[in-house]
Amino acid sequence: MTRLATVATIALVGAANAFTVPQHSAITSRASPLFMSDNNNNGKFQERGVSMDQDGKSNVWAIEPKMEIESKSSEEKTGGAIVALAGLGVFAAIAAGVLTNLPDPNQF
Repeated sequence: MTRLATVATIALVGAANAFTVPQHSAITSRASPLFMSDNNNNGKFQERGVSMDQDGKSNVWAIEPKMEIESKSSEEKTGGAIVALAGLGVFAAIAAGVLTNLPDPNQF
């Protein structure tokens, strides 16, 4: 019993360390992030989809997302479906075998 209490105490002390503040921070400087852009806008960050007109009003427009093209053929999709169904069948057969061979709880 004392071994179990000792192991539990060590585990709790080790887990408590996860909730403390790190002693040494990995960040040594707080420099501003650098942004890479094709055009030089004198250090001003310009958001995509936003512009200012000559009156100083903000114009916002939607940016269309890139089209996603399916790279798998129908044969690969069919093969994947067959493998998934076969795995489900194997799992069902094993589960059925285990559940039918459980001992009768009324025997105990």
